[in-house]
Amino acid sequence: MAKALKAHKPVAEEYLATAKQSTVVHRFPFPPEMVWNALLDAEAWTQWLPITKVTWTSPKPFGPGTTRTVEVGDQQIEETFFAWEEGARMAFRFERSSLPVSAAVEDYRVVPVEGGCEMHWSGKASAPLFLGGVVTGQLTKGLKEGMPKLEALIAAEPERFR
Repeated sequence: MAKALKAHKPVAEEYLATAKQSTVVHRFPFPPEMVWNALLDAEAWTQWLPITKVTWTSPKPFGPGTTRTVEVGDQQIEETFFAWEEGARMAFRFERSSLPVSAAVEDYRVVPVEGGCEMHWSGKASAPLFLGGVVTGQLTKGLKEGMPKLEALIAAEPERFR
């Protein structure tokens, strides 16, 4: 059974800029549009991160203000995207969740490089006591372990992400 959701601080760009955040970078041997398409695929998220379910709750086309719900076991997170550059960047805040945080942001950027692209992730969470660092650390660990899995997923099913 899902836990009760609580509202979080409505943070955005300034939140990422004002304090320490975590970053992860991974180089992919694919064109940027394939990695971007994988980020748009709700089921794909469950195949490369420890996520149980992703539901886009806004209609396409996606952009600033788009919402989605993410489930991680019995935890639920309602996200609102505050930045969207089609094919290049998506950034969202945790609007409401059952996590012990007061604010959280994740920022995904797909950057073309010779022979493929890089995905740059940055994220930050705040919470009482030491819990913000714990949640930020869990997000960072998940992305570090997950990006190679995303690469393997795209390699195994390239037509799915073209």
